[in-house]
Amino acid sequence: MMGALSFATPIWSDLSRLLQSIQWGQPLAFALAPLPVLWAWLHWRGAPFLQDAPPRLALLHPNLHGLLHQPHTEPRRARWFRLLPALSLASLVLALAQPQRLGAWVMPPPQGRDIMVLLDTSLTMSIQDLRWNGKPAERLAVVKQVLTHFMRARVGDRFGIIAFGTQAATLLPPTFDRQLAAAMVARVRIGMLGDDTALGNAMGLALRQVQAEGQLKPVFILYSDNGASNTGQISPTQAVALASALGVRVFTVQVGDTPADGTPYEVPAYRGQQPDMRAIAEQTGGQYFYAASHGAQEAAIRTIGQLTPTLQPPPHRRQAQQLYIWPLSVGLLVWLLALWPPLARGGRRQREAEGADTLVTLP
Repeated sequence: MMGALSFATPIWSDLSRLLQSIQWGQPLAFALAPLPVLWAWLHWRGAPFLQDAPPRLALLHPNLHGLLHQPHTEPRRARWFRLLPALSLASLVLALAQPQRLGAWVMPPPQGRDIMVLLDTSLTMSIQDLRWNGKPAERLAVVKQVLTHFMRARVGDRFGIIAFGTQAATLLPPTFDRQLAAAMVARVRIGMLGDDTALGNAMGLALRQVQAEGQLKPVFILYSDNGASNTGQISPTQAVALASALGVRVFTVQVGDTPADGTPYEVPAYRGQQPDMRAIAEQTGGQYFYAASHGAQEAAIRTIGQLTPTLQPPPHRRQAQQLYIWPLSVGLLVWLLALWPPLARGGRRQREAEGADTLVTLP
C-alpha cells in the first residue's frame, strides 16, 4: 500500500503542476458547457424527439399499470452508447476554449535608434598605413571590416550609410536590415564619389535621413582620416550647429598612422576656422577616437556601442503551447466511435427493444 502511494505521489504532483500551467485562450466557450450535459440527460431520459425507432401501435392491457412499474434493466453497452455523443460534444467545447500551456516570457526586440555611418571615400583613405593580422592594410578596408561586424551585432537599431568624397550620397537610408547594411558597406570603394572631401554636405544629408523625435536620439559615426572639408555647399560649422540643435551626437573616428613625434596629425581646414574631428565630437556631445590600428578601431567601435545602448522593453507575453488538438482529437474519435456500425446497430436494436416492451398485445 505504501509503495503504491509513493508511486502515485509524483504522478499526482506532475499532473497538478500541468493543470496549474494551463490557461484558456477563449474561456467564454465554457458558456456552451451545459449543452453536452443537456444532451446526455435527454438521451438518458429517452426524450421522444431523440428516438429514431419507427412508430408502433400500443394496445391497452388490463394490467398495464403493473407492467409499467416492473423493474427494467438496461444493457450496460447501450447506456454507455448514449453517453458517447455527449462526451464528444464536451471535448469539442474544451477545444473551443483553447487550452494553452504557458512557457517562458518572450522578450520583445530591443528598441534602438537611428545610426548613420559617414564614410570618407577620398583618395587618402586608400593609404596602407594600418596593421591588420600583421600586414599593412588600407584604411578604408579596415574600417569596413570593423563596421560590418558592429552592424551585424546590433539588434534594434536602424542603420543608414552616407558615403562622401567630392560629392555626398546616401547609399542606404535607415533600415532594420542589418545584413543589407553590412553588404552596402562592403560595396564602398575609394574614389567612388571623387577625391575631395565634402564633409559638410555629408552631415547635412545624414540629418535629412534620421528621425530625431524618437525616445532614443540618433547618432552619427564619422570615419575620416582628417575631417578637413575642402568642397561642398554646406560647411562643417553649419552642419555641426544643426546636429547639435537636433540633439544628434556625432562620434568621430580618425583613422591613419601617427607622425614621427607620436601625436595625431591634423590637416588644416581650407576655409577659415572649421571644426576638426575632435571639435565636431565635442560640440555635438559625442566622442573623438584616434584609431591608428585595427585593434584601436575595434576598441573605438566597442566604446561607441557601450555609449549608445538600446532599450530593452519588459516582456508582456509568454510562450504558449496550444493544446486544443488533444480534446479536438478525442471529440472526433468519440464521434466516429458513436457512428461505428456495430455500436450504432446495437444502440438502435436496444431502442427498438425498449419500444417493443411497451407494446402489449391481447391474447
